[in-house]
Amino acid sequence: MKRRFRSQLDFLSVITISATLGFGAGLLGAVLVFITAMQSGQPEQVIMGLVVTPITSALGGALSGMLGFPFYYWYSNKISGQKISGKFAEIPDGD
Repeated sequence: MKRRFRSQLDFLSVITISATLGFGAGLLGAVLVFITAMQSGQPEQVIMGLVVTPITSALGGALSGMLGFPFYYWYSNKISGQKISGKFAEIPDGD
């Protein structure tokens, strides 16, 4: 059963989610770099692309989260939190 809530993420949560999404997008980029580098016969580019692309995408996502957080914070306050839906589990304090 899907549940819906209103929420406002803190700074660290926004950065974490942005970096995770950036890393995931970087994996797709790494696959594209892998395919093109393999066709050109450059194994060092293959290795660099597989390692560097997800990391730089995660850093770019984190930077976007940092730059966008002031707007997100202002907008979330204005609309009394962002509507989210999905699966949720409460984590006890200290974990």
